[in-house]
Amino acid sequence: MQRDYYAFKRVELNSSLNDLEQAVKDLENAKQAKDKNARDKAESQMKQVASGAVSIEPHLAYLWFEAHDSELDNSIRDAWQKSLKASAIPQAFHFTPDLSAVAHLPSLSFLLHIPFKLHKPYHSKDERDFYLLENPLRREKVFQTPMMASTSWKGALRSAMRQQRRYTTLNDEAKDMQMIRLFGNVRAAESDFVAGRLTFFPTFFDKVGLEVINPHDRTTGVGARGPILLECVPQGARGDLFVLYVPFGPFEQSGDHRRAEIADDLHVVAESVRVMLTVYGFGAKTSSGFGIAEEPLAGEGKLVLRAKLAGEAAPAVAPPAPQQPELARYLESPTRLHPDLRREDGTLKSEAEYRRFIESQGRKYGKQEKQLYDKAEKWWEREGQALAQQTPTPTPEPAPPESSPVTTFTFRTLSELGDVAQRVAKQLRESGEV
Repeated sequence: MQRDYYAFKRVELNSSLNDLEQAVKDLENAKQAKDKNARDKAESQMKQVASGAVSIEPHLAYLWFEAHDSELDNSIRDAWQKSLKASAIPQAFHFTPDLSAVAHLPSLSFLLHIPFKLHKPYHSKDERDFYLLENPLRREKVFQTPMMASTSWKGALRSAMRQQRRYTTLNDEAKDMQMIRLFGNVRAAESDFVAGRLTFFPTFFDKVGLEVINPHDRTTGVGARGPILLECVPQGARGDLFVLYVPFGPFEQSGDHRRAEIADDLHVVAESVRVMLTVYGFGAKTSSGFGIAEEPLAGEGKLVLRAKLAGEAAPAVAPPAPQQPELARYLESPTRLHPDLRREDGTLKSEAEYRRFIESQGRKYGKQEKQLYDKAEKWWEREGQALAQQTPTPTPEPAPPESSPVTTFTFRTLSELGDVAQRVAKQLRESGEV
């Protein structure tokens, strides 16, 4: 199917590729004739045709000229570089969690939201084989928005925690019950598989750009293969990291032991997130300095905890009220006429009675009033008269929504996150929340 797609696109590109080759010939002739006007016209034509080819299929156009060892691949690449942009994902898709959802989770669950800004560019390797560059940035498949996948966040945080604890072998990590509790089994068979308490969400970025690296030979100090272009999220772009913790586990635990365990997990997760973002990095090529975030956050970070502690209490979350259909102008409720149109016993007024009522208010009984009465009369004959004869049954008052205590803690820097985590952990150990 992929082969058929690119064969179809090659047919579409045929005219643009031929025009681009012709523009190059015109440029060479203009240079030989030293005709500046013709040269400017040919260069303008090259840019215009290259932009048209990029709008059809930039990767195929570039690779076509590269396979023919033509310098025209540079024109395609330059036009493609100018067209680079990051499209936004509509909020209606809810790819990121709502903080208020913590109210519906088990007690002592928490959701960590960190809006960060990149101090160094972020790079990741996409799975696409057919691309203009050898190092494409990973993007969401439908909207093509640059992203950090949830699985990548899990791997990056686990790696940061592993480096902090300085494991020498995988056996050391396998014996660490907290690592298993947070991330699940490292290499477990299906019979003894344990899921981790942490859940991660993808992060989407608002910018995209290009970086250049030039690997040098260690002996001669000369560039080994020339400059290499990397598609990346540039410095200064912002993103949102969401980490969810749900404390499922053994039911035979005592309340004190469970609170102490969750307090320790919160402290470790907060510290690991800080060093992952500011020290070890995330994404690809972290050893070259990529994927580092700034210490100050891009906005207000939040730790939302399903417990009642000394913090910024969030209001209890009530289920959304069902939307009522819009009533017609002649109705007061779905089963009752508007007061202007009904008698004291609830029946429909005659048109003469309704007309006298309108004129008594100093208004003119015109076409609009006539149409409104006709609609009310049709509704009365169709269903209103039958509804009026029925004995109304009292509807019970809905029970008030059960209160879900949620506490929110805010912070402005990653260091402040550690302080907040310590304070919350202390409150958890001392409180009676279960």
